[in-house]
Amino acid sequence: MEKLRIGLIGCGAFGESHLATMIGIPFLQVVAVTDVIPERAQKLAGRYGVPRVVRDFRELCALSDVDAVSVVTTEDQHLEPVLFALDQGKHVFVEKPMATRVSEAEKMMEAAQKAGLLLMPGHILRFETKYATVKEMLASGQQGRAVFIYARRNRPKREGAIYNRTPLPFETIIHDIDTMLWYTEAKVKRVRAYERQVVVKNGADLFCSTLEFENGALGMIQTMWLLPDGTAVLDDCMQVVTTSAVANIDVTHSGLTVWGEEGQLSPDVSYEPRLRGGVFGALREELSYFALCVLSGRQPTVVTAKDGVEAVRVASALVESAHSDKEVELASGL
Repeated sequence: MEKLRIGLIGCGAFGESHLATMIGIPFLQVVAVTDVIPERAQKLAGRYGVPRVVRDFRELCALSDVDAVSVVTTEDQHLEPVLFALDQGKHVFVEKPMATRVSEAEKMMEAAQKAGLLLMPGHILRFETKYATVKEMLASGQQGRAVFIYARRNRPKREGAIYNRTPLPFETIIHDIDTMLWYTEAKVKRVRAYERQVVVKNGADLFCSTLEFENGALGMIQTMWLLPDGTAVLDDCMQVVTTSAVANIDVTHSGLTVWGEEGQLSPDVSYEPRLRGGVFGALREELSYFALCVLSGRQPTVVTAKDGVEAVRVASALVESAHSDKEVELASGL
């Protein structure tokens, strides 16, 4: 089978997850990596057998044997590498959120459309089995339509100290925003959000919000970086109430719990479980789907650039609401 030749832009923790996943996909070939910290890129390339480490994303995108790139830089640093890659004729996978500004996300989408290239945002829950199964249920119409969705996404304090570089709606809540948009198939009409700074020195580590959709559905999202450090890393759940059913998604209690000297461990069995020397789960499904779309010359339908822009639009409204302490009305959007 033909292989998609891909370059990795960004070698942080999740960049490594991308790399570890991609090298195990038989129709993907990682040909080069780059990072703003050269030593980090060198270390990752050596660990995973990537043949080339280049100076920056411009040099990587100029390589003739690179067909596509995966952009896994920090949340507010996606625009420049994405636009440059598209300008160089490369297809692009960009991690969520597409951007932290609506205008930047729109520029990316417009550039991809103009170039006739594939741009896919990394909304991983669309590829996680439990979340995708609920979507299938809703799409069938057999259990009615979603009228209320509640989501919880909590993390230990130690993670907040690392990831509070970005407002919570763009870091963790973006997952649930996208999923609610996916489930309701409706745009958000208005939002109200509240945030609190409890432990972290900068930003907020507690965030609560309500979303009203144009079709009348309601959503509530709660997230925080306040769990004790000895708890499981993931405390995620979602309840979807339809006109005739209730679906409960529980990622926290995966069915596998390990008690160690440092407390409870809940190994990941959903997103990127490590098995037999490889990475499986939703991340593998997502990156495989991207590669197959490029190789077959078809635009993705499971998740699109337009979906990514809409999620950024809602996240931006949540930030505005929390900062202004007011309800925010959203424009009609795309």
